[in-house]
Amino acid sequence: MKVTPKNLVRHELVGMNAHIVESKDPSLLCRRGTIVDESKETIRLDTGDREIMTPKSVCVFGLRLPGGELVHIDGCLLRGRPEERLKKSARRRH
Repeated sequence: MKVTPKNLVRHELVGMNAHIVESKDPSLLCRRGTIVDESKETIRLDTGDREIMTPKSVCVFGLRLPGGELVHIDGCLLRGRPEERLKKSARRRH
């Protein structure tokens, strides 16, 4: 299934380019990098010189889709284990 803005929440995010466009924590603003890991509550970004752990609940992420489109998504929509989000999408298709 092709990644689109409508189905982004149900896809794997590891490997996507991301930046933080809004955050309740000002130290996280404008951080950008490649998503290297994701847990229930956090996303780990590789910024090139180091990896930073960012909480999903306080950030709005700008994600670059494989087609080049930029999408802003509230981290609260991404909360939960990645494998559980993927399982939900598989059940809905059948």
